Amino acid sequence: METYRASPQNIKMNREIYLVDKVLSPEGVLEQIAIKYDPRYELWVVSQIDHRRMEKDFFEIFLVYLAVFLASNGVLFLFFKIIASAEKHRRNDLIHQATHDELTSLPNRSYLKNEIPKWIYKDAPPFSLYYLDMDHFKDINDSFGHHYGDALLVEFSTRILRIVGNEGVVIRQGGDEFIILSRRTETQDILEHGEEILKNISLVYHIDELSFIIGASLGIAKYPSHGVTLDMLLRASDIAMHEAKKYKNSVRLFSPSMQEKYLGRIRIEQALRKSLDKQEFFMVYQPQLDANGCIYGVEALVRWEHPEFGLVSPAEFIPIAEMAGIMPRLGHFILATTLREMKQLQQELGVCFQVSVNISVRQFMEKDFLEKLTREIELYRFNKIALCLEITESLFIEDIDYILPLLYKMREIGLSISMDDFGTGYSSLNMLRTLPIDELKIDKSFVDTLLDDTAAQKMIQNIITIGKNLELHVLAEGVETNAQEKLLKSFGCDRFQGYLYAKPLAYETLKDFLKSQPLNL
Repeated sequence: METYRASPQNIKMNREIYLVDKVLSPEGVLEQIAIKYDPRYELWVVSQIDHRRMEKDFFEIFLVYLAVFLASNGVLFLFFKIIASAEKHRRNDLIHQATHDELTSLPNRSYLKNEIPKWIYKDAPPFSLYYLDMDHFKDINDSFGHHYGDALLVEFSTRILRIVGNEGVVIRQGGDEFIILSRRTETQDILEHGEEILKNISLVYHIDELSFIIGASLGIAKYPSHGVTLDMLLRASDIAMHEAKKYKNSVRLFSPSMQEKYLGRIRIEQALRKSLDKQEFFMVYQPQLDANGCIYGVEALVRWEHPEFGLVSPAEFIPIAEMAGIMPRLGHFILATTLREMKQLQQELGVCFQVSVNISVRQFMEKDFLEKLTREIELYRFNKIALCLEITESLFIEDIDYILPLLYKMREIGLSISMDDFGTGYSSLNMLRTLPIDELKIDKSFVDTLLDDTAAQKMIQNIITIGKNLELHVLAEGVETNAQEKLLKSFGCDRFQGYLYAKPLAYETLKDFLKSQPLNL
């Protein structure tokens, strides 16, 4: 006990194992001693172990546990790293899907909003924003299906990317509209660049076994000259693009004068939506004469007198009504008012004369147009034989398979059909031969230059010849002088309309005019 510096009495009283830590044995070996006294047998139990062996066993066990701990944590770390990598990949995929177009893989509008702070900031260098819109893309989808439309969009996008390269960012705004952010800023440079883009995207597209040619309209706005925010630049480039659409497959750089026209169109559009309810529209009628100078009919023309704008020209508000989707409603007003007023006039005068009414493309393409037309005719008990519907050649760029049967149905119920503005549109002679029409109207633009322009004279002669060969009546509109009338009659024109005979007349004025003129009924 003295060797281990332990009191026997204390050990006996403890009744527990008494540990002597790191005791140097008489042999000079560092040992761990454990002593216990067993009173039952009055025995001393002493255990001693070499401390080095104890440390060795401890470290062996410790290293085993440490290895297991590190391995398990390594597996957990690897597992969580795989999860984090998968989540990051998934997050990047979601971000890409949210900011890129699925069809073309081009950046989309969300990308543009996120990216634009890199282009627009304080003291940012100037750049240009191009607004590109495909011309008549809807016709491809409607005529050939979305498979061809989608394939065309992909090739269209590829061509733009090939031209723009790393000089800018190409974004699909939506549908058939694209935006290009370019660092080019010199006017001549960006216009030439725009022309190059249009030239390349206007080349023939070969999809499956079909070939397509499609153009585009391009509007350009500069930062900061034309806008210091994305919305301002988009509005400016959109205005320029709509200006370019007037000329088809062309480029226009924004100018303040374009914005004035655009704002004017917006004011007219807003006023148009309210004017139908306020009864600001009214009808006038321009007499139509035959070669003997006798009146055989009238053309119904709509007029709009606005409290602020005054008398607005149809050439100004009709295209806006078409684009804004107001034309079907306005067309219904025109048709209903004309049928009501002309039925009343014919009853008052006791005569029946032809009434021509212009039908817009949007109005004609309504699915229930013929049913609505028939209901209006029956409502006012108008003689179907006396009603002539005027359509334009632009109608035939729509769904011809839908239009032709509808025209034949109109002919079957007794309506006459006149093709307005002939010679300025899209119809071919082969198609003209199959159309159930009764009259060709020579556009006023040809008549205006008739006396001085040999080309106009030849065009009119050709139209009259075509009409006669197809047994159609030919009407020249916009006749203003006796010389024009004389020359037209010498060409064989058999119907006339214009200021030479009468301006468009209001109801009461027309009644007096008809009373004083010979009628061909």
